Order: sequence, then C-alpha cells, then structure tokens
Amino acid sequence: MSTQQIRGVAGLALLLVCAAQFLDSIDVSSIAVAIPAIQAELGLPATSLQWAVSAYVLGFGSFLLLGGKVADIFGHRRTFLWGLGVFAVASVAGGFVDSGPTLIAARLVKGISAAFTAPAALALLLSVFGEGPARARALGIFSSTAAVGYVLGMVVGGVATIFSWRATLVMGAPVAVLTLLVAPFVLPADKQRSGPRPSFDWLGAITITPGLLLFVFGITNAAADGWSAPTTWGSLLAAAALILLFIVIEANHSVPMVPLSIFRRAKLTHAYIVAGLFQGVYVGFQFVAMLYYQNVLGWSALSSGLVFVFVGISVMVLAPRFAVMAQKRSTLLMVLGTGLLTLGYVIWVFGLGHIDPILLTALSQIPLGIGYAMTYPAVQIAALGEVGESESGLASGLLFASFQIGGGVVLAFTASVLAAAPGAGWEEYMAGSAFIAALGVVTTLVSAIGPRSNRQHAGVGQPC
Repeated sequence: MSTQQIRGVAGLALLLVCAAQFLDSIDVSSIAVAIPAIQAELGLPATSLQWAVSAYVLGFGSFLLLGGKVADIFGHRRTFLWGLGVFAVASVAGGFVDSGPTLIAARLVKGISAAFTAPAALALLLSVFGEGPARARALGIFSSTAAVGYVLGMVVGGVATIFSWRATLVMGAPVAVLTLLVAPFVLPADKQRSGPRPSFDWLGAITITPGLLLFVFGITNAAADGWSAPTTWGSLLAAAALILLFIVIEANHSVPMVPLSIFRRAKLTHAYIVAGLFQGVYVGFQFVAMLYYQNVLGWSALSSGLVFVFVGISVMVLAPRFAVMAQKRSTLLMVLGTGLLTLGYVIWVFGLGHIDPILLTALSQIPLGIGYAMTYPAVQIAALGEVGESESGLASGLLFASFQIGGGVVLAFTASVLAAAPGAGWEEYMAGSAFIAALGVVTTLVSAIGPRSNRQHAGVGQPC
C-alpha cells in the first residue's frame, strides 16, 4: 500500500470520527433555541423544560468514565459503532416524542450514547495517527470539529427550528447512519487479544457512574430550584459519598476502572483542571450573553446565536494550526489562550451598557474566538500526550468528563449569581459578567502554574 493510500484511508478515518464528534457536540446546544417552540407544542412547565437541555448533559457527563473504560476493554471500534447506532435510533425516536417525559428520555439516551462514542472516537484517532506532526494536526482538526459543533449548535438549531423543533433532534440521524455504513471498512479493527480479556471493575462502575449522575443532576438542579432545595443538596451529598467510596475501591482493586496513579501525571491532571475551568467559564459567559441579547436587547434566538459564529470560524481555521504548535508548547498556549478569553470577558464587563452592543460584540468576540481556538487543542494534546493506546479511551473519557462537568458546575453558579444579584443591589447581567471575568482570571492563573514542557515518559506510550 502506498503512502498516498495510507494518507487517504487515514483522512477518511479522521472524517468519520470528526463527524461523530460533531454530532455529540452540536447536540449539547442546538436544542436550546427550540425551547420556546417545544413549550408551545408540548405545554411543558419551566421546571421540566430545562431538562430538555440538561438531560443530554446529564447522560453525557455521567457515563463518560464508564464509556472510556468500556472502549479500552471491549474495543474502540466496537464501542464506537454500538454507541453511534444507539445515537441514531434515539435521534429518530426524538422526532416522534409527544410529551415531556419522552422528550427528556430521548435526550438522556442520546447523551449516554455520546458518552461512549466520544472517548472511543478519540482513541481511534490516536491509533490511526502515529507520533508526530500528523497526529497533532489530526487532533487539531478533531478539536476544532468538537468546538465548532458546540459553538455553532445554537445557529444550526435556530435554522432547523424554522422548519420544526423536532428537526433539532432528528437532524443528526442521517449523518450517524452514513458514518455507521462506512466506518467498518475504514476504521482500524480492534486488536485480537492473545490472553484472557481483562477483568472489568464492576464495583467501581456501579459507584462512579451513579455518583457522577447524582453530581451532575444536583448541580443542574441547583440552577432551577436553588442550592437549598432537598433534591439539590441531597443529590450532592449522595454523590460525594459514592465518589469517596469509588476512590477507596480503586485504591484497593487489582485492576481498577480508573487507576488513581493516572492523576500523578502532572501534565495530564493539569490539563483536566484547565479543561473544566476554561470550558465552564465559556459556557457561563454564553449563558449570560444569550439572556442579555434576548431579554434586554430584544434580539431573536437566531440573531443571538449568530453572534458566536466568529468563535466557530476562528476555531475551525486556527485550531489545527495551534495544535501543531502545542506539541512543544501546550502549557504556553493554554496560558495565552485563557488570557485572551479573559480579555474578552473583561471587555464585555466594562462595555456592557456603555457602548453600542454590536461594537461590544465585535470587540469581545475577537479575543474570545482566538483564545478558544488556542486553548481547546492545547488542552487536548496536553491531556493525551502521556497515555498509551491501552488507556486512551479512559484518558479521553476523563478529558470529556472535565469539559462536561466543568460546564455544568460553572453554569449552576452563574445562574445562582444572576438570581441573587437583584437582592444584593447589583444589576443581574453585570454581576453575572463580573463573576465570569473573575473566574477567567483564576483560569489563566491555574494555566500558568502548569508544567513547562511536554516531558516524555518511558513506557507510557506515544506522546503527542
């Protein structure tokens, strides 16, 4: 087989995993703009309505560790295909929902399936592309696909809602089916094991999965019912108990689901922390900005979503280039990227209500777009540079869990700040924006204290 043929097959494999990642990411935000139409047709109360959005994140964030470990043990391609198949079925089923519970169930199943496809897709990418610039470029494209999917989700959702809100749930099915038809002929087959299959840590799985489920549920519920609600603090208390039990189990298990030693790798752990913070702060900013555009300025949902097109384009164009640079300077790029994001938040805070909103949007979106394009691939490369193929699914699951849980936690706190601001004599959008800017500063400082070089560890696998 010629080098050109190998490149062609690798390119098609990259296209397939990116397609799945795009579907996983766009589903997080595309339904948000369809909420008014859903409420009008299904007659959902506000307390149930928010779960149409949150159910996906609940399933996605809670099952990522399990999904990553399942992929490592039972095969990356096999897990990818099964997860994508379930996603396609749930997408089609979403077009036929007739009540709040069926809508929420469809969204939850899609989120759970994404928790299996996302880490498997990233693990497949690592196995297709070897060490060096080719892998860095592939990771950059993969990163930009995920970021573009999330950032432009509201825009695509707004266009789909013009036809029907059900289109936001169904639109991913054709892409998923096409990917399923082609993937078996392109993606690398799972390696045949010479010995017995590694034992699965079921005790770890049945503690961490419901633990994360209750944690994400409690955080999400806090945004709707407040931190003092029994469903909020009760869920968080139960989550803390299960997660502590999980740590004890993993520390004493012969083949743990999550080897705790993985967190002793400074570069990887630092990347997870930065991932949760920077994504959480951006999600919080997007939440505040969308409310401000629609509730204060009276912009439509589609117009508000179009504001973030520049960020999507920046990520699509620049992320692959920054990914190559991140091979040697991932920490530096994280610092510069989070610094630019923070600059965008600060510009927004000082310009809010004082300058023309269109000018303010332009001034803030430029550093936000470049900063996001710089940070997202740098975080991925830093997180995956020290793991081998046998644990790439787990490492990918941990990374995506950081993104999802970080977004949920910061969003809940941001919503709480918005709710409490009027009682404290603050203008709510100014208070929420100031909170986001302050967290942006914290994120930049955390990025700056990370490892300075991409150290290679013998026996750990192929670093990026």
